[in-house]
Amino acid sequence: MKTLVLVAHPNLETSRINKAWARALRRQPGVTVVDLAAKYPDHAIDILEEQALLLAHDRYVLQFPLYWYSSPPILKSWIDAVLQPGFAYAVGGTRLRGKEWMVSTSVGSTEDGYRAGGHNQFTVDEMLRPFQQTAAYTGGIYRSPYCFYRAMLATEADIVEGTRRMLQHVLRPGIDPEGEHERFVIDSLNAIFQRADETPA
Repeated sequence: MKTLVLVAHPNLETSRINKAWARALRRQPGVTVVDLAAKYPDHAIDILEEQALLLAHDRYVLQFPLYWYSSPPILKSWIDAVLQPGFAYAVGGTRLRGKEWMVSTSVGSTEDGYRAGGHNQFTVDEMLRPFQQTAAYTGGIYRSPYCFYRAMLATEADIVEGTRRMLQHVLRPGIDPEGEHERFVIDSLNAIFQRADETPA
């Protein structure tokens, strides 16, 4: 599976976490990493080039730090320019059907802050709904996001471990949520039956 990682960070070179992720991803086979802010500092997106990149890959990873509950503006500029009618949606817009989409993001706060009653009120999943709907609207398949919490307080060891987990999450092959749930149900039932067999009558 070929994976396209679109990094939307205003200055990747000054980043700790997103830079570490991009560096690690560039070393992986079958992965293309695009630093959107460096490639398009004036937001003048090359539509045909970006569309060709999308068609050449099977999975898209939108990587960015969560800024004010969304992505940095370069990603919105990219979406507005590249996902054209007749290509990504509307009449004839079937080119991205069946493609996988996911988000890989870093946030400054703790996980407890991103829930009902937390100081951010909503989960990260809820804040990423526009990206989920974008994938759905293009006929794509939205996969669960990867989120790195407490980014502002992260130690080098935290970043190394977070990078390892990010790679494991975004590059895992054959994502099948329904199959995983089915296996969980079967394993649970087997465990229940086994305990019943072992219980004295």
